[in-house]
Amino acid sequence: MAMDHVTLDAVTWRETAPGVERGELPPGAPGAGAAVLRFAAGATTADHRHPAGEELFVFSGRLRIGDKTLGPGDYLYTPPGGANDVEAFEDSIVFQHQAEPPEFS
Repeated sequence: MAMDHVTLDAVTWRETAPGVERGELPPGAPGAGAAVLRFAAGATTADHRHPAGEELFVFSGRLRIGDKTLGPGDYLYTPPGGANDVEAFEDSIVFQHQAEPPEFS
């Protein structure tokens, strides 16, 4: 099986909310799998639920996810069924993995 190599410059970005972009990484289904998230300072997301959970690793910036404030090097695990919202305090780059797309209210 061949490996997939993707550079950040080659990622196709899709806006998911004002100031929030998701670059999906192979393999994966739309909205699920591994991705890189870009948040502009001041960007927010509505409260949403992660049916299969979510893993995040912050590469740069500072943001609040639910009641946790995260910065570079921080990891956050949201268990299946967990819910959160996001507020970016700075321009931020985050690695995300989720087995299913989130559900927005």
